[in-house]
Amino acid sequence: MCTGCESSEVAPAPVTKEPVVKPPTPATIDYLHFAARLGLDVAALAVFWFALHVRGHARRDLLMVFSLFNLGLVIVLTVISTSASATAIGFGLFAMLSIIRLRSEPFGNAELGYFFVALVLALVNGVADADLPFTAMLDAVVLIAVAIIGHPWMGPAPQKREITLDRIHDDDAALRADLEQRLGVRVVDFTIAEIDYVREVTRLTISFLKREHERAELPVAA
Repeated sequence: MCTGCESSEVAPAPVTKEPVVKPPTPATIDYLHFAARLGLDVAALAVFWFALHVRGHARRDLLMVFSLFNLGLVIVLTVISTSASATAIGFGLFAMLSIIRLRSEPFGNAELGYFFVALVLALVNGVADADLPFTAMLDAVVLIAVAIIGHPWMGPAPQKREITLDRIHDDDAALRADLEQRLGVRVVDFTIAEIDYVREVTRLTISFLKREHERAELPVAA
């Protein structure tokens, strides 16, 4: 046997243990807290629609669409906010907001504003870990803003009519001038629904304000 053979042996490398990654545990749902948030959302939505009804802006079809979208978004946000992944919340919210483009009827400026009010109320009340007094305060801020902006002292609200025009205009300015000359009103906005080149008619929806010294009986679309 050779001297020093034992000292020339290589010592075994220490074994390192990889950390065990535990799957994220799902968050527990506080049913009482969810019921309170849902009650706040329904109450805020009822006050919002009452304000629109007093001003004459409430439409049954918009009431159904906005209310169902609001409640659906609250429920979806509650489900995805219980997930531990922030990515799931982001993608879920993006999927919900992307359906704004999937509508058969274009919204006017006022209707689009009302839609975003219903959307904001859903976002405020749909977060699962939000503080209830703070949520109620945010709902009040949104509703107060709606009441102030839509108050009559800021000016009369535009009226809407569906018009069938017996000619076709290639220029928006000429179309607006023709409508104002025929109807004796100030056209605020218009949306073209159909152009028939065979009969040479244009179907459109106009938003208008009546002038002080001129009143016109506006025809409706046939």
